[in-house]
Amino acid sequence: LIKRLILDPATRQIKYADVILGNTGRFVRVPWESFEVQNKGITLSIPEGKVDAWGMKDARLGLAETVAMDLWP
Repeated sequence: LIKRLILDPATRQIKYADVILGNTGRFVRVPWESFEVQNKGITLSIPEGKVDAWGMKDARLGLAETVAMDLWP
């Protein structure tokens, strides 16, 4: 579940997505290039196990140089 998109303020491009993993409920920050965007939706293009291993450690990456945009249900 994507909860927040993190934008690079210089390029205004999406840099990260804050995600809650369905199988564990853990919160992780995933690089945007790890997703595949198609007409039918957004899917993770890397194994979920790799994302789960990042954990909260990577959730603090780049906070000073990014802008967050919350997604509303």
